[in-house]
Amino acid sequence: MKRIMPGCAALVLLCGAAAAQDDATRSITQVTDDVYRFDNNFHVSWFAITDEGVVVGDPINQAAAEWLKAQIAERTDQPVRYMILSHSHGDHASGGQVFEDTAEVVAHENATAHVEAGEVDTAMPDVTFADTHEFSLGGKTFELNYLGEGGHGDDLIATVIRPDDVAVVVDVVNPERLPYQTIPAASIDGYIGQIRAVEALDFETLLPGHSKTGTRADATATIEYLELLRQRVQERLDAGDDLEQIKAAVTMPEYADWGSYEQFIGLNVEGMVGHLSN
Repeated sequence: MKRIMPGCAALVLLCGAAAAQDDATRSITQVTDDVYRFDNNFHVSWFAITDEGVVVGDPINQAAAEWLKAQIAERTDQPVRYMILSHSHGDHASGGQVFEDTAEVVAHENATAHVEAGEVDTAMPDVTFADTHEFSLGGKTFELNYLGEGGHGDDLIATVIRPDDVAVVVDVVNPERLPYQTIPAASIDGYIGQIRAVEALDFETLLPGHSKTGTRADATATIEYLELLRQRVQERLDAGDDLEQIKAAVTMPEYADWGSYEQFIGLNVEGMVGHLSN
């Protein structure tokens, strides 16, 4: 049976001893009655508790996964039945072996090749799919949606948890935070296309891979930022400006209050120049 610790949605438990051991800051926050957000330094994952078992998201790394497994055991006697990998990038998918003793690993079909090639040290996917996949456990349904090729990896998926209407969207949408550094993606069209696939989903709460919890509107806001950045960079390219001139001219002041603005705005411009120059 589930055991909910006191504090409900406002509950935040900070890691003490474990953080001292591997220099990580960790917390768990209750998002809905059964869905929890897990923060590990600057990475975010999640888990959902049901009366028939637990579903977890990205393990992040082995130390994080071991800590999370212990925390889950304090909240429920149910085993972890499924682990859903958002994609195969090592900063999110590493350490999945921690859960493979009881959990089926679910991922996009393209993830298998990355794991087999040794690009990430994690558990091998047991269940894979091409476009969509759905399963139910303990009164909850987990809808997995492939976000498409050409963007941030070739195996990125979004998970929507029903009836909570919580979507887990890693890397491509980080509410009110600039995209990471040079906007890592195969193409800017592919990257925006993945976010449009998120925007087309039906959900209320958005759990990101980084930054604060948001809503579906944050997907739209991220598209608007990228499209405006593309427009302004293209105008400077058409005018014949070099990279340094473009970085000086395109500062996106409307987004100065977004997270990581000071660190990433110059890199975002540099990345957009690279995408538009290829």
